[in-house]
Amino acid sequence: MAQANHHSSQASALGELAREVLIDLYRALAGHTPQAVRIYGEDDALLLLLRFDPRQLIGASEVSFEPLVDTSLIALPSMIASAVQRRAGRKLYPGNLSVCADRGLAVFAFSAVDEELSDEAGAAFFAALTPSWSREADRVAG
Repeated sequence: MAQANHHSSQASALGELAREVLIDLYRALAGHTPQAVRIYGEDDALLLLLRFDPRQLIGASEVSFEPLVDTSLIALPSMIASAVQRRAGRKLYPGNLSVCADRGLAVFAFSAVDEELSDEAGAAFFAALTPSWSREADRVAG
């Protein structure tokens, strides 16, 4: 029973972190906070429900904004997973994204992996972001 409670509290903390990341990313994308972000989880499944005001995204334009919202939100699942991995050392696998722009709803699905990543695995994940040259190569070339 204690192990089930520990797993439940870890999943809850992971969901809360993903929620905070989604709020921050949405604020950066839209320029304001979402109306609501809810977390739903069961076993290894994690769903984030984003509620936004479609009128805030329309602005003065009368043209359809649905394709713009869809393409803007499509990058968020992988960004959320990367941020959670970096902050908590836990891996989220992005799943489906469902958007209903007219109603101001988006649902992000993830699968959470139980094992924690080592610091070495986390460093390898971001290895492409570090320069590929070495200081020794600079000295030899210079």
